[in-house]
Amino acid sequence: MSEKIRVLLADDHPLMTEGLRLTISSWEEFEVVGVASDGMEAVELCRALKPDIAILDMQMPKLSGPEVVCQLKAETPEIRVVALTTFDDAETVRRAMEAGCNGFLLKVIEPDKLKASLLSILGGLNVYDKEVMANLKQSLTRRPEADFTQRELEMLRFICQGMTNAEIADRLNLRPGTVKNMVSLLLSKTGCISRAQLARYAVDKRLVD
Repeated sequence: MSEKIRVLLADDHPLMTEGLRLTISSWEEFEVVGVASDGMEAVELCRALKPDIAILDMQMPKLSGPEVVCQLKAETPEIRVVALTTFDDAETVRRAMEAGCNGFLLKVIEPDKLKASLLSILGGLNVYDKEVMANLKQSLTRRPEADFTQRELEMLRFICQGMTNAEIADRLNLRPGTVKNMVSLLLSKTGCISRAQLARYAVDKRLVD
């Protein structure tokens, strides 16, 4: 890549952002173009600096991480947004994924794994910490089977019809990345491992017509 990857950091703990800034700046492919100390500043700096990727804590003053993700994705869908946090509770993860977050990583991640994850995310993949997803799956599968939102039931119906993520996104007026995240949530919620199994689950449980 001829031009460096532009990174914005957002965390209300200065020691954390400084350590992360030094680590990322040491990588030849990357440059840190801005550092925000709250959610509102993160949105404003992204508007002004137009980074390729924003790395956010999920618990920040003024705007929470999921709120920042939602706003950034609404304004600039092409930006890649990564949660880097100590908070892996199911509700925070769910909200971040539904907002369109491209990665959910824990702050204990090793620098080389962080770099590899960021490069994968910039390449178009979504990357979620295995422990985070295991906790999410455990939490979601404890819910009653009928506890599906109307939007999730719509998603299940379209999946049963064999529609692609792009087709579902067009039908529901959502971004394809958001649909991809919602499918991942449904897989975790139901314990299914594929779209085909998810479709069978929906039919067996009479969740779709």
